[in-house]
Amino acid sequence: MMAGRRLTYAGLALVQFCLAGPSLADDATLPDDVRAFISRRDDCDHFRGEASPDEERQAEIDQQLRTLCSGSDAELARLKHRYARNKTVQKALDDYDPNIEGGSPD
Repeated sequence: MMAGRRLTYAGLALVQFCLAGPSLADDATLPDDVRAFISRRDDCDHFRGEASPDEERQAEIDQQLRTLCSGSDAELARLKHRYARNKTVQKALDDYDPNIEGGSPD
């Protein structure tokens, strides 16, 4: 029974991925480290918006949050500082919340 649920969750994730359209992470004009951050942070934000009443699925979500979101506040600040004079990078990063990890913003 649990395997069926996993397949369903995996299927839903695939559908969401296909419907999401192109990501800024695919923008070849952005530096590699910025594209990598955007890809990771988009995945982080996806899992931040997901919750499950199923304990096993919630444990998977929590693990993904730890893996994808840990350190992203500091990474966002570092990238914004590193590329402070690059308007394209700044525009790409502006939509990301600078304080998702619960610390006090700088």
